[in-house]
Amino acid sequence: MSKKTIALLLAALMIVSVVAAGCSKSGGSGGTTEKKPMVLHWNLGEEPPGLDSVLTTDQVSFEVLNALQDGLVRQQENQPATKGSGLAKDWTVSSDGMTYTFTLRDAKWSDGQPITAKDFAFAWKRAMNPKTAAEYSYQFAYIKGFDALSAIDVKAADADQKIAEALKTVGVTAKDDKTLEVTLAAPTPYFLSLMSFPTFLPQRQDIVEKYGDKYASDPDKMVYSGPFVLSEWTHESKMVWDKNPNYWDKDNVKLDQINMTMIKDINTPVNMYEAGELDVINVPAEFLDQYKSKGVVKTRADSTTWYIEFNNKDKVFKNANMRKALSLAIDRQSFVDNILKNGSIPALAYTPPSISGDKGAFHPLVGDILAPKADQAAAKAALEAGLKELGLTKAPQISFLSGDSERAKKWAVAVQEMWKQNLGVDVNIETVAFKVRLDRMTKGQYQIVFAGWGADYNDPMTFIDMWRTAPADNPGNNSAFYNNTEYDKLVDDAKATGDQARRMDDMQKAEKILLAELPIAPIFHPAWNFIEKPYVKGIQRFAVGADMDFKTATVDAH
Repeated sequence: MSKKTIALLLAALMIVSVVAAGCSKSGGSGGTTEKKPMVLHWNLGEEPPGLDSVLTTDQVSFEVLNALQDGLVRQQENQPATKGSGLAKDWTVSSDGMTYTFTLRDAKWSDGQPITAKDFAFAWKRAMNPKTAAEYSYQFAYIKGFDALSAIDVKAADADQKIAEALKTVGVTAKDDKTLEVTLAAPTPYFLSLMSFPTFLPQRQDIVEKYGDKYASDPDKMVYSGPFVLSEWTHESKMVWDKNPNYWDKDNVKLDQINMTMIKDINTPVNMYEAGELDVINVPAEFLDQYKSKGVVKTRADSTTWYIEFNNKDKVFKNANMRKALSLAIDRQSFVDNILKNGSIPALAYTPPSISGDKGAFHPLVGDILAPKADQAAAKAALEAGLKELGLTKAPQISFLSGDSERAKKWAVAVQEMWKQNLGVDVNIETVAFKVRLDRMTKGQYQIVFAGWGADYNDPMTFIDMWRTAPADNPGNNSAFYNNTEYDKLVDDAKATGDQARRMDDMQKAEKILLAELPIAPIFHPAWNFIEKPYVKGIQRFAVGADMDFKTATVDAH
């Protein structure tokens, strides 16, 4: 899910509140009863960095897009990709698993224009175009012709001509307004599960071209295919979504409006919940025991890994022993027990235990590679070796890029203290706004950062392929700038075969390489705890993909 990983920190602050729907008397000599609009109040937690689905990479924006747009498939709780859940009313798959033919339902954009197969073909080809520099472009690597397209040198004089020719031959074709044909480069068992992911959403070519770089930056600079439309956006402050009157399934959307603010701190949501101003909140660790004692806490599974990400281009952290030293000095068990205190577990490998393999979970194929407790002696030995290899006599000052929320700063300080205590290394924490941090990660303007990755779909590949070597001018989600040819080959081989056992074998070998070289140091797999008033119904929560969906949400009168 996907999902720019660092944004999950902000999703953890997400809170929801509902204004009760009631009845009032108005008008007429006898007085008529009118039902008040059903309105949901939700705290988004942060300003969405961008709502252009081709370019978006973060979880905050994904949450918004999941409410505003429909793709071929709409994700549903505890269900696989289902025909009719989204804009595809039907599909067929060829016997060799290489060709998918989607038949679109009759549906309209929010401005009344019909949604067609051309809208999908345009959006997907825009994402695949190397000049677009979409960080999630690699999700289209399963489609025939993508590799040749992505290999084009965008700086060459004839780049535009080559790209135009290549786009004509990629395996995405609008056969007519209702038929989208997709040809893959190799059988991909989880391809249908990708169809609910934001990068695969449709876009209107006329709207994108009209607004250019400003597309999707304000409510009037985009159109909507989903349950809600964005009617108001006061940047850095609030959003308002209204029910989409042109939505194909509007009769099953009960909420009339969703209002949201952007609150970052930990205590305010709890205070508002207790005051009756909020009706659903994620429970901070500081209050978990209090609410557990009342028996009201609910837990949601989350297929996510949080990790320390090293900039492998940095003069210090291009050294494997320096990365190893900092990883060994982290007490993962203490972090989850004393800092998180919410049921999260230490990450002793990379892919979360909840992700499926060929037969059962994938994690047992890899095993527990990392230690739950810090190893001071091994950490200091690795540091000494790293400093010697770098020609240094002592550890240099290290900069730790952190978000500016209370939770982000708390996590950073905890790890900072472990490095000081267990390794004797001083680390300086630099806090920046969420959008700034994402930008600096992409540009490689950092040394280390606390980041996370949530599954885009239920397969190990959603974790494994993000660390494949990426072009220097477009690292995609490989903002660690990791480069290993053996790792790349295993990823490519896993994608090229339809043999599930072989796929799993290649991916577990790749993960073991990752855990040996440590371009990232996994720390924990989170658990999310929330409470909600009994009159809140129908909010869907997902372990992969978007975290939440409000299409089926209702608020009983209270």
